Amino acid sequence: MTLSNQEIQGFKKTLLMQKKEILENGSAEHKENNGLAEETGDLTSYDNHFADLATELDEREKDITIEDAARERLELINTALDRIREGNYGICVDTGEQIDRERLEAIPYAIRTKEAQDRLEDRKEGNKSETEASFATGGEREDARIRTVDDLQEEHGNSTRIPSSEDERSDD
Repeated sequence: MTLSNQEIQGFKKTLLMQKKEILENGSAEHKENNGLAEETGDLTSYDNHFADLATELDEREKDITIEDAARERLELINTALDRIREGNYGICVDTGEQIDRERLEAIPYAIRTKEAQDRLEDRKEGNKSETEASFATGGEREDARIRTVDDLQEEHGNSTRIPSSEDERSDD
């Protein structure tokens, strides 16, 4: 079930609208952030309460996460538009199979079939668990330079420990 030229043009229109929306939201967000900085008028953060600074930091982290997601989505949209120009829109980059029309309607910038995307995500999950396992505490590690707080405390003692009278005598 190949996509007709009319369907491809419909997807192109959808992609261009999504791209415009992302760019407009990013521009509005940038203006809003600049306006907020001017509004508060603070040149330094020395007189701000630490809770206010923590809230501001949390908001910045959220904004950065949203901006990163928008940037990634914009990149995917641009890739889909390039694929339309090249004539291979709707074809899976991994398998060469046709991507289901329903999938493209839901995610017009999809470059893989659902099955190929699932396999990719399964591979990523497998790699992630291997990485996480390499930082497990206790036991032998592949890299002897990686040490945990427990390892350091066991080797050197607790640095917050109050010295006992025996420790004070041994210093004399």
